[in-house]
Amino acid sequence: MNNVAFSQKIVNTSRFNPLVKLFLLIVTLTGIIIYPSWRLGLVLLIILLILFKSSHVPLKLSRRRTKFIIIFSVVLFFFQILITVNGTILGFIIPQINTFGPYLPVTDYGLERGLSIAFRFLLIILSSMLFVSVTDPTLLAHSLTKLRLSYRYTFALVIALRFLPLFESENQVVRQAQRSRGIQPEVGGLKKIFRTIQYTFFPLLVSSLSRVEALSMSMDGRGFGYHKTRTYLRKSTWRVVDTAAVFVAMVFITLCITLAAGLLPQIASII
Repeated sequence: MNNVAFSQKIVNTSRFNPLVKLFLLIVTLTGIIIYPSWRLGLVLLIILLILFKSSHVPLKLSRRRTKFIIIFSVVLFFFQILITVNGTILGFIIPQINTFGPYLPVTDYGLERGLSIAFRFLLIILSSMLFVSVTDPTLLAHSLTKLRLSYRYTFALVIALRFLPLFESENQVVRQAQRSRGIQPEVGGLKKIFRTIQYTFFPLLVSSLSRVEALSMSMDGRGFGYHKTRTYLRKSTWRVVDTAAVFVAMVFITLCITLAAGLLPQIASII
């Protein structure tokens, strides 16, 4: 998961407070769930891709993970088209041939619902990837402690974010070790899937537990958690741009709630 791990190279391009970034992430995902419009989802997705570009976060289609995300969103889109029969029929996937057919109607509501769910899925995954990539876990922990949260809990989040790329690299090592022994991942049945999980999951679990144990011993040796408060080498700051971002986020969530309630039909017809 190196493409979603935090990189020190992009710290200067990320100007918001880590707490503001977390708030923007929550507000964006909440808004698209409250008002699941495919037009709004498309606009937010375009903005998100622009943020990826401006933040210099790599998002290459050659990566298998990104390919899987896109393919899965396409599968969601077509699945919604198949199961949604409400709305005006635009055509049929299987047309009528003599006395055979037609089957599997495609409706306008099915298209809108499919686009809405596909865009929503992409927004949830890609926005989370961007948040992890542009957010320094240490500064995020300091921001959370300003909310009177115990640093013991905030550093649990830091450790989780730090371990994401480590677990990914460990997974690659385990898979390469299995391939060197002639064991290839098998797909095609529950038995083969369970066998693949057995060959990869348990070695990864043992390796992860050993690293977690070493980390806990290191933290105990340095007196982590001995005092109620702690000092920080780097601290997060609150700027005017953070206040402006919070204001824009509040306007956005208010607009989504208003549109979902049907109070602005003219704007809803556009968005």
